[in-house]
This record gives sequence, C-alpha cells and structure tokens, in this order.
Amino acid sequence: MIMYNTLIGVSAGAALILVPRYWAWPRNERMPLRLVRAPADHSGWAAAFGVLGLLLTGLGFTMTVTHPLAEAKPYIDTIFGEPALLLGVLLLAAAWRISRTKSALDPDRLPDALGPIGIIVFILGLVMTWCTLAIVRFDVISAAPAEEPITGLLHQHPAIENTFFAAVLYGPAALGCLLFPFAARPGSRRSWQTLYWAWTVAGIGFALFSAMNFYTHTGMVINSVNGSDYRW
Repeated sequence: MIMYNTLIGVSAGAALILVPRYWAWPRNERMPLRLVRAPADHSGWAAAFGVLGLLLTGLGFTMTVTHPLAEAKPYIDTIFGEPALLLGVLLLAAAWRISRTKSALDPDRLPDALGPIGIIVFILGLVMTWCTLAIVRFDVISAAPAEEPITGLLHQHPAIENTFFAAVLYGPAALGCLLFPFAARPGSRRSWQTLYWAWTVAGIGFALFSAMNFYTHTGMVINSVNGSDYRW
C-alpha cells in the first residue's frame, strides 16, 4: 500500500507555518503565535526550507508520476502530489535565495523581489482552490476505512473528513496563496495578516493531522493484513 500523504502533509504543514514567520521579519510585522525567533541567522532558515523543499519535491514528484497509486483512489496523486511538487520546488528556490542573503531585505524592495514568484504562488492558489472544490463536490477524501484507528470511527460520516480538509486545510492554504501577490505590496497590512493566519491555520492543521496519520495508517495496515481490531 503506497501512502505518501503522511510525510507530505507534515512537510507542507511545517512550510505553511514557517514561511509567513520568516516573511514577517523584513516587513517588521508583529507575529502572533510566534513559535520561532526572528531570523537573525539566515543559514538556519535556508536549511529548513531546503530540507522541506527536498522532501516535498521528491515525494511530490514520485506521487505525481505514479498513476494510479496502488490501492488508492486514482485521483489522489493529482490532489496531493502535484501541489506538493510545486510547493517543494518553490521552497528550494527560496532556500537558494535566502542562502545568498547577507542582510535583511529592505521592505521597500519586497514587491520587486517577490513579484515574479507571487504570480506562481497565486496560480498555486488557483490549483488549491479547485482542489478544495473537488474535495467538496466529489467526496474526494471521503471517510477513513473502518480498519483505521481514530478516524475510522467516522467511517459512517464521510462529510466530516471532507469538510475538515476543505475548511481547515486546503481552503485556508488556497486563500493565503491567492493573497500572496497582494500581501507583497507596500501598505498591504490587511492582506498580509489574513495570509499569515490562513497559512498558520492550514499549516498547524496539516502538521497535526498528518503526524497523527503515522499512527492511524500503521493501525489500518495491521488491521487490514492481520485481521486485527486495534481501534485505538
């Protein structure tokens, strides 16, 4: 059984948490729910984005070109793999750029520096928006199988997990991407704050849910293969 959404989800969640917190520094923005210190040392941030970029690029590429995934819904590689691949490449580009930075980026230069990449992020937002609509319209996520611990308790209620993915994970991530080019403009405080919180909510949601899946997916495989009944 091929399942990449565990590590992909954790990596994507970490990226969505870290990116706006790094961005807050040159903007001189206050960071509610700070989680990390101001990036006085660029090398640490470049390393973090590089690690996440490598994971998302490698796993996203593998998932994208593996169609259909074994024992999985045939469209999962499109919904999960392809956005992860694009995010991974963007993170690698960010890691490379940050590694070459010796001092703080002047806030007045942010629009010029982020302008081209903002178009790509905006398009990623369009992709995530349509993924969100597909999740809602076509029951893409559906319910976990009864053999899966914890989430399998909602096996008879597929709308709950679909709604969670659309409203907490994909929807806020899409909103932040769509706001990215507007948040990069001078004086765009409201757009930036909305992006900050949208990516924070989606990032924490992706990270926590995907981390839990390391437990639930292990239990699902054991229950399916051995005929066991480990619910918790």
